[in-house]
Amino acid sequence: MTTIRRRIPALSALLLLILTGIAATLPLRTPGPRSASAPATEFSAARAVALLDGIAKAPHPTGSAAQTEVREYLVGELKKLGAEPEVMTRVAARDPEDGPGIAGTVSDIHARIPGRNSTGRVLLVAHYDSVPIGPGASDDGANVAAILEVARALKAGPQPRNDIDLLFTDGEEPGLLGAQAFVDADRTADPRQTVVVNLEARGVSGPAVMFQTAGTGLTPAVRASGAVTTSFADAIYALLPNDTDLTVFDKAGMRGLNFAFMGGSAHYHSAHDDLAHVSRGSVQDMGDAALAAARRLAGADLGAGGSDATYFSLFGTVVSYPAQLDLPLACLALLGVSLLLWLGRRRGLSLGGAGRAAATFPLTLLGGAVIGLAGWWALTLFRPDFALAAGSVYHLGRYALGEALLLLVLLVAWYRWARRTVSPLDIAVGVLGWFALLALVCAVLLPGGAYLFTWPALIGLAAVAVTVRWTPTGSPWRAVAGAGAAVPAVALLLPIVLLLLPTLGLSLTVAPLVLAALLGAVVLSVLEPLPPRRAVTAGMLAVSVAGVATLGVGAAVDGYTADEPRPVSLGYTLEADTGKASWVSLGGTDQPAVGSLLTGEPTRYDDRIPPLGGVALHNGKAKAAALDAPRAEDISATEDNGVRTVRVRIQAPADAHSLAVYADTGSHQILDATVGGARLTGGRNVPHAEGDWRWSFSYAAPPADGIELVIRARGKGPLPIRVVSTATGLPSGVGAPTLAAEQSWAGWPSVAGQTFVVRTFRL
Repeated sequence: MTTIRRRIPALSALLLLILTGIAATLPLRTPGPRSASAPATEFSAARAVALLDGIAKAPHPTGSAAQTEVREYLVGELKKLGAEPEVMTRVAARDPEDGPGIAGTVSDIHARIPGRNSTGRVLLVAHYDSVPIGPGASDDGANVAAILEVARALKAGPQPRNDIDLLFTDGEEPGLLGAQAFVDADRTADPRQTVVVNLEARGVSGPAVMFQTAGTGLTPAVRASGAVTTSFADAIYALLPNDTDLTVFDKAGMRGLNFAFMGGSAHYHSAHDDLAHVSRGSVQDMGDAALAAARRLAGADLGAGGSDATYFSLFGTVVSYPAQLDLPLACLALLGVSLLLWLGRRRGLSLGGAGRAAATFPLTLLGGAVIGLAGWWALTLFRPDFALAAGSVYHLGRYALGEALLLLVLLVAWYRWARRTVSPLDIAVGVLGWFALLALVCAVLLPGGAYLFTWPALIGLAAVAVTVRWTPTGSPWRAVAGAGAAVPAVALLLPIVLLLLPTLGLSLTVAPLVLAALLGAVVLSVLEPLPPRRAVTAGMLAVSVAGVATLGVGAAVDGYTADEPRPVSLGYTLEADTGKASWVSLGGTDQPAVGSLLTGEPTRYDDRIPPLGGVALHNGKAKAAALDAPRAEDISATEDNGVRTVRVRIQAPADAHSLAVYADTGSHQILDATVGGARLTGGRNVPHAEGDWRWSFSYAAPPADGIELVIRARGKGPLPIRVVSTATGLPSGVGAPTLAAEQSWAGWPSVAGQTFVVRTFRL
């Protein structure tokens, strides 16, 4: 009976943690889709999905005939809603900070639901182009359909206060060109009184996540949306090279919210991002979020600003407070650790014990990172096809479970070792010290994420302080005092870990594993009192075997089907200057259907075919096909004060969806350029390339009569440029393989079922 009584605190804490975990993760579930008979003012996934047949039956990249059909369909649907859509066609150009310039001819679709007394406008945005190799049913067809359904629901209700604009952008996939074109053409509205609601997809399923805010004062709309959200995602996203249309609108001075669903990323940018794989629950969740956010913004004073905020989802609602509190709260947590250690010395706390626990705890964080890195290395050694998918595997859960079991063993081993000389209370305080330190570091470097560590630290310290003050030494409640930090840690960290896994994929489980190590450390007190040493050892051994077996058996039995096809990589290149043709691939000779064509040693193509540079490609000789090559016409050049101005019209083959133009920066300094009248900066904008082709831009949807290019450069003699056209599909008559039903081209923009034709000109 005494033993049972001593376990009551731990069992109570464990039950509380389980209930907290369930409550914290329930919002991650997608709702059931509403039927087509849902009330007119509500969003219905059934009504939205019914529109997808006209949007995502086939690949429809920018400039394609299929995209023209989609555009006409969308214009027709907007007219059915009583709107007056406008198709805005123009050349747009962007100069990303970390890569080549991007340009293209794009056609945006814009319509307006007028407000009764507008203080600004709400801009609902989704892109209607797809990648060249897939129909884009989820990315971003489902969200285009969702906006049409949102517009219908809005018009079924009372007239909004503010204007609500609907914008279907073109050219998002090649480089946010439609958003740029809209910003360039939109000179009448005040960007400070525009709030963008952008809908995106990074997979085919999962809950609606509001992962980025641009500007301030938008927390009420975030809360109204009901989407899962966290300012930690916003802070992390700002550090990543990823972009969406909101990037362009933000740069133009508009405020905005970025929503996306991110599950099932193995289908992303592939031929199987099709109607069959669209999650109706995700469509419902995104539609509900967009409709609620739009209604909240449509009734607000859009001229009013606000302050930066820290915000996060908690049990189905959104908690927020001024971001200015991040640093004071983190300092308070760190001060609380010091005060607790000082004042608790006479009540059983040991400064040395807490210090030893804190000094060794980072080993668990390092161990979590090692498990993630080593697990990925071992899996790709056994399954190289996983590397080709960049970690976006179909059955991520089994591998995450295996790594989590190994992390659990590591945490228990550390806790068991620390308990030899340190009390559970000292361990709890040592770990809370790390939470407080991380809160301070994040408050300075990553403010949006500081709350993840601040609140477990503050609440945990309060729980330990109460326990130390009101319970006698030796009380079993002292052993589980750390559970006071575990409750907020589970509530805040567990949803983040579960969201990060599908977002980052198998190759980057390091991040969720490190966060899981922090979470696990404050939960370990529920083991008290510790079972006998032999029982713990046997349990650790069994869990270790289970973890390794889960990874190994999972990798061994993880096969492919027509519904979940194996990604393979193969491209065809033709160097028109020499007539040399090659097969190229990011994968190896183990690939089915294509591996036998890859007979050469891996080679870098930075000089010969610059768009394929940056990595060694498997390759093999191919039969030269009779393909059209890029052409240069109407060439002229003038020189003034050492600056050479070259004018040329470049024509792409009729089947090309894009052109890439490279200039030789070894012999010339590129000052700037214009393409179709849009300006591009000069210099060297091709990072990590070997050779001299270090200035470049790509052009999406080149028109049939070619693109007008003007380059200003310094240098002696003619300017060498290398032009590469890219077309979807492999040539006929050259022995191109036919993929089986359980095989599919790897996700775009990898070397996947595309033909590259390169030609060099001296201008």
